[in-house]
Order: sequence, then structure tokens, then C-alpha cells
Amino acid sequence: MKEEIKFLLKRAESFFRDAKYDYENRDYDLAMFHIEQAIQLLIKAKLLDLKGSYERTHSIRRLLSELSDLIESNRIREFIRENKKILRDLERAYISSRYYYEEFFPDEVENAMKIYRELRDILWRE
Repeated sequence: MKEEIKFLLKRAESFFRDAKYDYENRDYDLAMFHIEQAIQLLIKAKLLDLKGSYERTHSIRRLLSELSDLIESNRIREFIRENKKILRDLERAYISSRYYYEEFFPDEVENAMKIYRELRDILWRE
């Protein structure tokens, strides 16, 4: 595995660790931001692994769509369809972390953590 891929995966786990800390401290907006960052890096690492590059975007739905075009299984498309609301919430968390405040709730963070784990297992199970 290339060093850059290892770096992205390690960074994703660090962002997820930060999200758990934020959640425990009731900083739900920051938890959502950190989960979004973690998911973004999981996807970018897989794109780098499969095709050697990834689009320079922050849209996790766009990145997942690109990934679904590369992987023969319908699992990524199903993941997008099943989690479109949470994915949209995560993208809002990314934008609101920079430009305005948006409140998130514990159940939203819990759902986002769940899909992080699910996506990590889909993309990187060995």
C-alpha cells in the first residue's frame, strides 16, 4: 500500500477519534465535521488505491459516485441510496463549520458514526 494511502487512512481514523471526543463532550457540530472529514479521507484513499488520483472536491456524495463507477459491485450505490440524508447532513456540517453555525443532535452524530464504520468496512475490509 502506498504511503499516501496509509497517511489518508491514519488521518481518517484520527478525525473519527476526534469525532468521538466531540460527541462525548456534546460538541455535536464539531463531531459531524470530523466525521465528514474522516469519510472524505476514506473515500479519497480508496480512489487513490484504485485509480491513482481523486477529484479535488469536498463533496462526499460526488466522491462516492466516482467510486461507484470504478467498483463493479452495487454496494456503493446502495450505500449512497440508503444514507443520502446523513451524507447530505455531513456535507452541510462541512460547509457550516466554515461559514455559519448549524445545530446537530446526538442521534444525527450516532447515525453518522454508524455510516463511517459501515463505509470503512465496505472499502477497507481485509
